[in-house]
Amino acid sequence: MAKRQRTEWLLTYPDLVWESLSETNNVYFTKQYLKAFEVHNAHSIQFFYIVMFKGNEAVSFAILQVLEFDFVQTNFVSNTNKFVQKAMDYTSCLLRRNYVKVMICGSPFLSGEYGLLIKKGEDKKLILECLVKGIQSILSANKYLKQWVDVVILKDYFTSSLPVVNHLKTYNYTSIQVDANMVLNLKPEWNDFEDYLSSFKSKFRVKAKKAYKQSVNLVTKDLTTEEILEHKTTLAALYKNVFEKANFNWAILNIATYVSLKEILGDNFIFKTYFLEDKLVGFMSGVVSQNTLDAHYVGIDYSLNKKHAIYSRMLYDYVKIGIERKLGYINFGRTAGEIKSTLGAVPQELICYVRHKKSVANFLFKPFLRKVRSTAFEQRFPFKEKK
Repeated sequence: MAKRQRTEWLLTYPDLVWESLSETNNVYFTKQYLKAFEVHNAHSIQFFYIVMFKGNEAVSFAILQVLEFDFVQTNFVSNTNKFVQKAMDYTSCLLRRNYVKVMICGSPFLSGEYGLLIKKGEDKKLILECLVKGIQSILSANKYLKQWVDVVILKDYFTSSLPVVNHLKTYNYTSIQVDANMVLNLKPEWNDFEDYLSSFKSKFRVKAKKAYKQSVNLVTKDLTTEEILEHKTTLAALYKNVFEKANFNWAILNIATYVSLKEILGDNFIFKTYFLEDKLVGFMSGVVSQNTLDAHYVGIDYSLNKKHAIYSRMLYDYVKIGIERKLGYINFGRTAGEIKSTLGAVPQELICYVRHKKSVANFLFKPFLRKVRSTAFEQRFPFKEKK
């Protein structure tokens, strides 16, 4: 299979190739979904794809993005000790610039295994070998990338995948544990939101009802594509508020991406806004894929958030939507772990694999990478204990 490996722009492939690859009904590996992000975010991100063939049949493809971010403002600094911070400062001086160029295999906008699709029955270790060689081929063939890309990251593997993906260590990738994904398992006996609240311990039920009481003056509205465009400037400002408050983000999303996602996914793309009188004060977004609602980005007017419990209301609304749609899980993402645990979400550990492009630099990076730790938080347990 390695001899048949090809590296090209995936979106130019004929539909026959896509039909061969898109066998899982996973929206994140569809041509339309990927195109929406590429069209609206090409100003800040370079998109590449690797397609792997066995004979004339496509058996795997990988999604790659090249982007840059400020080296000293990543969450690596806040989660590591003084030695590691000094190591980062030294590396920044070594690069002679305050940013790094990174090639990511995975989604910079979503937590989880959304970087590599492998058809059932294929040799996963062999696919990983082809992926590593394909990444090296791209970096070597493109003069700009060869000069400027510093680090390669294969992101967000679940612990259940480690017996296979740990094979990446053979190619001098270092594994690091990043902030966990917060996931809520929706119980089949929850027929409505009241059933969900009834399963809470008293103090957590009081907390939820307080949030709804504080947010009683909020008016919610699901936006159409035309309305998203109409409010685009305000939505971008609300999103920026959250982006700047977060410890770490890979890249800032162009809000126009949501217009395309609404056109492509219809009711499976959630876009709910929150108005206080006539003022737009928040929004939440999400994608329904298979049996899961994946919470995407939110936007908040923080000057009104505490008084009107905007963020808390959004989180409960995600749960309400999931229950109403008879889904199995809510994927809340990796931020605000303690708050999300008060809704019953539990951490799902994620592992990234990292290596520097140059062997010597990669050797020097390894001690620093091994010191990286995920953000600690106090896990809450809101549900009543079963007798």
